Amino acid sequence: MKEKKKSALAKILITVLILSIVLIISFGIYVYANLDKEVDISLFKSKGTSSTKIYYYEYDDRQNRVGIPVELKEEELFLEKSEWKSIYDMPSNLKNAFIAVEDKRFYEHKGVDWMRTAKAFLNYIFKFDKSGYGGSTITQQLIKNVTGDNSISPKRKLEEIFRARNIEKNLSKNEILESYLNVVYMSQNCYGVQAASKLYFCKDVSDLTLAECASLASIVQNPKKYDPYTNMENNKSRRELVLQLMWEQGYIDKEEYEQARQEEVRVSSQVENNRSSGIYSWYTEAMLDEISTDMSKKYNLKKSAVRGLILKGGFNIYSVIDPTLQKQAEEVYKSYMAYMSHQNGKYPQSSCVIIDPYTNDVLALVGGTGEKTGNLVFNRATDAKRPPGSVIKPLSVYSLGLENGAFNYSSVYDDTPLKLTEDRYWPKNSPNKFRGLVPISYAVEHSINTVAVKALKDVGIDNSINHLKRLGITVDETKDKNEASLALGQLTYGESLLNITNAYCSFVNGGEISSPKTYLKVTDAFGNGILEKNPKKNRVMSRENAYIMTMMLKGVVDRGTASCISLKGSIDTAGKTGTSSGNEDKWFVGYTPYYVCGVWTGFDTPAPLNYLVNPSCTLFDAIMKKAHENLDLTRGFESPGGIYECDVCFDSGGIPTESCMCDPRGLRSYKGYFKFSDIPRNECNIHKTVDINISTGKIATGFVPFWKKRRVSLLNYERELDKQITVLDDEYLISNRI
Repeated sequence: MKEKKKSALAKILITVLILSIVLIISFGIYVYANLDKEVDISLFKSKGTSSTKIYYYEYDDRQNRVGIPVELKEEELFLEKSEWKSIYDMPSNLKNAFIAVEDKRFYEHKGVDWMRTAKAFLNYIFKFDKSGYGGSTITQQLIKNVTGDNSISPKRKLEEIFRARNIEKNLSKNEILESYLNVVYMSQNCYGVQAASKLYFCKDVSDLTLAECASLASIVQNPKKYDPYTNMENNKSRRELVLQLMWEQGYIDKEEYEQARQEEVRVSSQVENNRSSGIYSWYTEAMLDEISTDMSKKYNLKKSAVRGLILKGGFNIYSVIDPTLQKQAEEVYKSYMAYMSHQNGKYPQSSCVIIDPYTNDVLALVGGTGEKTGNLVFNRATDAKRPPGSVIKPLSVYSLGLENGAFNYSSVYDDTPLKLTEDRYWPKNSPNKFRGLVPISYAVEHSINTVAVKALKDVGIDNSINHLKRLGITVDETKDKNEASLALGQLTYGESLLNITNAYCSFVNGGEISSPKTYLKVTDAFGNGILEKNPKKNRVMSRENAYIMTMMLKGVVDRGTASCISLKGSIDTAGKTGTSSGNEDKWFVGYTPYYVCGVWTGFDTPAPLNYLVNPSCTLFDAIMKKAHENLDLTRGFESPGGIYECDVCFDSGGIPTESCMCDPRGLRSYKGYFKFSDIPRNECNIHKTVDINISTGKIATGFVPFWKKRRVSLLNYERELDKQITVLDDEYLISNRI
């Protein structure tokens, strides 16, 4: 009986063991298959210099990239102004100090110290060493410094192990140590031993004493805790441990050890003064962010780590900035208050972007008002996501409607609200009035909300969302699937000024667009390619419809909501105003044949803006007048061909008749722009000539003598609407004169 029980137990144990082995092997295969085991070796090699240089182009032809790169010396990027140090220019004591305390078997292992790793693993479980003991070798630490991945997980640790093994196969120990000593974080926003040596001791790394070498090697384990400037006592205690390890491991003799222990290490009192005080422009910071995003995707690195790599230096960045435009825009924003009045004692914030519509190059960018006084600060041109208000209408409704044939330049809509409940109507207009029959072009000029909502129904909500996405606008397909978001610009999560401005480039560039860019390429110090930016152009509308949309938006500036802009007196100017719900955001995105410029104004914490004139229009005017000072102002918006101009009736969109001339309000025709297929071919069917009783204003009956009658033209149109709603053209409807 006992033997049977033993046999059964043995079978169970064997089964459990086999299943465990299968599970472990399966898990191992799964983990191995999903690990990112490679990392680009070029990122670990010498950069030659610690500063990253930025270039712009002096173009003869920007569209075809005919130009000469010129260095922007004032925009050089660095964390500490120092050179990348060759391993052969570093003192042996410095190299040995780091090896002794960080990785004593550095020259023996192949990227991973298995003994150290095992001890660290056991310590992680049993907590027998509270000194912060880690299992990472110098090679593994280099990977963490370059990738920025410090997460605590088995997957991350396994990836690090495989990457370390691969790096050791491709780089020599000296190359690994050189890279590590040049990128390791040394507190005080300082990376690399050369930068640290100059910061703390005001000397080249080659001139460091043994004690100073040990002091620098002490920082790495916990930079904040062992910072020699802010925590000298902690650094001294750690320094003595480093010296002891160097002696025990045979790097120094007893006499050197004792002398170094007794040496007084003096840290410069001018640490703050020795650190870089350079303030990068708004443009440079936006470009740094774009490069960090692109590079992190390409090399599978954390964005923060890429930013650190760029700031540590050794790269060449070829930007698309126009330094003259950037300087001019910055000058406007430095004297911002001259263009603005305060609101309840406070001045709102503002930002602007200027883009070349033919290349989608970001030429200039300002992320805030006044003079920029810090680095890596909030950039309102790229980081802020705010509701665009009516600026979205040409993107989400009108250009799409032209393209899919839902309407044309002269299509007429009834400017009346939609009834939602028994006692509430929506949407409202600004100003709060309803005009009645108006053409699409007039609705664009005067930003009529009711027409935008009705036109959206005709183009289709799903079509609108897809069109916005093609234009590079971020839309939440669930929360933004409504008229308020798409027709009135109340996007749930808002959108950046950069993306909204770039979308308008499609109107100038014949219906084509690509994503905005601040740079063309990034190379290392030796000219080897690291990153390249060449986004594909996409057609989002025909050339004809892009031009017709421009003619509508030109009307906004000539006689609509942006008529305050004086630039129109010098050169063709088009654009659209926008105001978000609660009057909290003021936008204007406008353009000429040369540039597209977007301006946003508002408080960082949303609050009402009470300006009689849109302040973004005022700023646009100031910025763009400077931008066009040396350009040919006779250049206008060029028709692509196939566009026909003809007179149409304001109230019907048809060919004007004699009845249209007899409207009591005066001449009811205007010039429209059409593709051949959209040219009006039918006469006006709205205006009808009738006799009015002069005494009553009603339609005259047959018994009214001719001297009491007046012949006029009224609108043969019936409108069913609550009598509480006043529509401006109601008195001109025949149905209201009976």
